[in-house]
Amino acid sequence: MTAPATQATEAVELIEAELLDDAADRLPVPGGAGPVYRITRHTILAEGELPPRADEQVRFTERDFTVSRAAKERSGRRGARNTRVNRDSSRERYKAWCAADGRVAEPTTTTANLVAYFDHLMATGKPDGTQYSPDSLLAYVGRIVSGYTKGERPDGSLVRDMIEDYRMEEYTGEKEQSAGLTLKYLVQVLDTIDESTRIGRRDAAMLVLQYGMLYRSIEVTNLLVRHVRIDSDGVWVFTAKSKTRRKGKGRWRFIRDRPDLKVVARVTAWLGDLRELREPGIGRGQQNPVDGEPAYQPAKPLFRALTTRGNLKRRANATVRGLFLTGRAVNEMVQARAAAAGVALIDGLKVTSHSLRAGPNTDLATADVPLEERNEAGDWSKDSTLSDDTYNRPDGSQGVRKHDALDAVPLYGDFPAGAPAEPAPGFPPDPDGDAT
Repeated sequence: MTAPATQATEAVELIEAELLDDAADRLPVPGGAGPVYRITRHTILAEGELPPRADEQVRFTERDFTVSRAAKERSGRRGARNTRVNRDSSRERYKAWCAADGRVAEPTTTTANLVAYFDHLMATGKPDGTQYSPDSLLAYVGRIVSGYTKGERPDGSLVRDMIEDYRMEEYTGEKEQSAGLTLKYLVQVLDTIDESTRIGRRDAAMLVLQYGMLYRSIEVTNLLVRHVRIDSDGVWVFTAKSKTRRKGKGRWRFIRDRPDLKVVARVTAWLGDLRELREPGIGRGQQNPVDGEPAYQPAKPLFRALTTRGNLKRRANATVRGLFLTGRAVNEMVQARAAAAGVALIDGLKVTSHSLRAGPNTDLATADVPLEERNEAGDWSKDSTLSDDTYNRPDGSQGVRKHDALDAVPLYGDFPAGAPAEPAPGFPPDPDGDAT
């Protein structure tokens, strides 16, 4: 390089309608005469080699910026749907807060604005009065900062340091966990389902498969008809990909039939329903038309949205998941079925769709199944300890009896004059005369 840099610019520039990269530096020759060279911080030159001249850059045309509508939509959908939703919602909340506080959030923002926003979140907490977890705040930082062009991003490292201080000094919250829907509770739920209806048969089949596979809700909804095969003594289930295994080949896993789960009978019954169902047509009276397209096809979803009469719902407006159920729909189903069985709460924890992941893992741990085998069953990574640290509920979901010491106190504190308190029903009196 024969000429030292005398001036640098950090912006995207157009020179004679040419496109220059971000963070571009132009190197003029001394005295302002002669050619202008194009260099970025990523340029690599051999000794004595000159950088490319600015007037020799490639000229782009409209064609170089144009893609098909499908390609544009695909690029906008990059990343898992939940990731996109979380990313976009985090950025929109930041923009809304900045607007309400008289600050600028777009097209770029400042580090001070970001600091003020996260100070606000840590100081005020969530709308329900609970604290934001440090891990959630760290996730928000990444989503917001990555939304800005490189070179114009606020300093997220400063905010991350603030959050770590918050973790050590202020955060006292406890992570909300789902209850473990262990087998004995799952059987109670299954016993309350009316399996003489299509909705009942669908829900029962979904519950036993989700329990048997330790599935997340989105994984059970992603199953296709071809992903399930009935064997003489169980069911084979194919998982194309999971949250922890996004790439590579899918895998088959076997769920052995047993009298409590009745997985063969329940899955067989639901597959029979799918064979009878037809895609709805347009207009009234077009539910389950005889000449409609069959629901039982290898590449169609295994579990479908149903009307109250047990026909397929029209999904024309389901633009996000199409014929597939959403994870939220599965969660609502699980919660409704658990509530109907009287187990909406198990040892103070809510039953959710994730309970069908924590529950079987807890049963396996109680049965002394090794960690490595549980990781394989739940599709965790080989060296993961999540099945021990996060998804095991040894102190919950184990049938701890409901007992409150205040059971011994009469309603409204109305003790009989001169008489000791009667023990609560179901609890024998203590040998010393105290209720236990």
